[in-house]
Amino acid sequence: MAERSAPSAAPMSAAASASGSASRVAEVAPSEMLDIEAHIALLVANMSDARERLRKQANAQGGTVTSDVVQEDGAPRQASLTIRVPARASADFLTALEGLGEVTARQLTAKDIGREFHDSEIVLHNLERTLARYEEILQKAQSVEEILKIEAELSRIRGEIDRVKGALRYLGDRAARATLYVVLRERTQEIAEAEPDVVKFYPGLRAVALTQLRAQRSTVSAFGGGAVVGQGRTVNLELDALKRAGSESNSFDVVLVTLGGDAYSDFLGGGKRRFLNPYLGLRAGYARITGANDFVAGVTVGVELWKNRYVTIDSDLRALGLFGKAGSELGLQPTLGANVAF
Repeated sequence: MAERSAPSAAPMSAAASASGSASRVAEVAPSEMLDIEAHIALLVANMSDARERLRKQANAQGGTVTSDVVQEDGAPRQASLTIRVPARASADFLTALEGLGEVTARQLTAKDIGREFHDSEIVLHNLERTLARYEEILQKAQSVEEILKIEAELSRIRGEIDRVKGALRYLGDRAARATLYVVLRERTQEIAEAEPDVVKFYPGLRAVALTQLRAQRSTVSAFGGGAVVGQGRTVNLELDALKRAGSESNSFDVVLVTLGGDAYSDFLGGGKRRFLNPYLGLRAGYARITGANDFVAGVTVGVELWKNRYVTIDSDLRALGLFGKAGSELGLQPTLGANVAF
């Protein structure tokens, strides 16, 4: 069925002629009559508001809401409405209807019922003429048997006339008013969940000490501080600067630059406790000790003393192997530091 424009007001006069005499049939032009049906589904922000606006629009166009079924249980809510509007206003009404929300489905059909209406009028005309002839014959009947037979036939013809008139009224109404089936579905209210803050880095400061355990030389200790930046325990970079006890040098005696990472023990809480989360780690890097360049590698044993979402306070002890031209030696490096989330 092809889409066609809305019909004129002619069907109203056609419908009226169905109840008139046979002489009026010729006055009805068998012009194009359209039975317009539209199915449309809309996604709306608020179903109650959309239904109210739909009713007001229908009243403004001279239409009628003949059915309104609301489904409240389940989500999303939806309503199904049947609306009859004058055919001449159907195009404007559909345009206004699409402004209520997002159109998710739309089907418009226009069936030409002009031939069916015209054929029914001819049938009505012939039945009325036959009825008139039987009524004339009834006036001339002589016997009871003839009267009964004619009255039975009259009764049948009157029934046929009523049926055809009903069909004409139905066709006239279908042509005069378009039928719109509207489904409104309420848009699901999506609550945007705030994305959790993602910490990129954990910069921090710390106090450090370094004790060099030499096999054939005296033990040497140095004290100082350092800075750390990294992605928490996963990977971090540390820079430490220390001076030896009793040193009169204007520069730092020990500079350490190491890269490493730590891991929590799942058996001991997995780092989720607020207090006393133990961890182990590995480190490697560069050391400059009193002008000599050394390679550094070692292990870390530590514990987070306290932490919350923003700050971590920890302490650890590192056993470092210092490897240089002068040989190798062991260093112990205790630290106490604090990191902040960034």
